[in-house]
Amino acid sequence: MDTIGQRIRYARKLSNLTISDVSKMTGLSPGNLSELENDKFAPSAHSLIAFRKAFHVHIDWILTGNPPIYLEECDKIQEEQPPYLTQQEKKLLKAFWSLDEEKKRDILGYINVVMNLSKKDE
Repeated sequence: MDTIGQRIRYARKLSNLTISDVSKMTGLSPGNLSELENDKFAPSAHSLIAFRKAFHVHIDWILTGNPPIYLEECDKIQEEQPPYLTQQEKKLLKAFWSLDEEKKRDILGYINVVMNLSKKDE
């Protein structure tokens, strides 16, 4: 994805949202959203903040394409998962994002322990 518009469209589709959905969430008109996705103009600071909240992505990623895409450092989602998330995955990510940094580290540590145990069982 080389452009801001392509990244906005990607984040919208990854979130399983239509332009109408994003319009309702951000207050931007569907026409403006379409023009943003087609790189007719650059997003304003207000739009970037709205996209950050709607898609849970870094503003830096929207502007530059540099990882991490997600606020919580899920930087390889496109390579490691299908280009969509199930409802269960969305719920899990939302719950994870709501935790403080210490609890996130605890959860990631637990996942690493479980994964290492399952590798030993193989």
